[in-house]
Amino acid sequence: MDGLARAKRDLEAGDARKARDRLKGLVITYPHDQEVRALLAEAYRRDRQWPEAGRWGYLVGPAATAEERSAFERHSAFGWHTRITESRLRRLLRVDDLAAISDDAGRAILVDLPHRRNPDRSDGPFTAVARAFAIVFAKRPRH
Repeated sequence: MDGLARAKRDLEAGDARKARDRLKGLVITYPHDQEVRALLAEAYRRDRQWPEAGRWGYLVGPAATAEERSAFERHSAFGWHTRITESRLRRLLRVDDLAAISDDAGRAILVDLPHRRNPDRSDGPFTAVARAFAIVFAKRPRH
């Protein structure tokens, strides 16, 4: 992977944007390579883009901090869903097999995934009733 060596040189030279461009292409070509994902997280971290750093290092243990992972979850918003789903995560991480890009810490996150909740969503009784009314009124025909 000559592109990986170039991206590393770009990061060493302080050109995080150029490194990101190279690494994004490598993620598409080598979607299961943890090193590419960790370097991409580092490139975003250098530009203080915490949600993107959390995205690319989400399942690669030391590649992202807990704060960056949380920023990724908040930024992605995961829609109206109360749970963070594997299918949504596969789309965001651009990989078909989440376990293939996970290290031990990432596998622990995947095991805990069904219990993780959307951090920006409050699910009290009033929220549920308001959502039910919104669905009913949205389905009503307008005259």
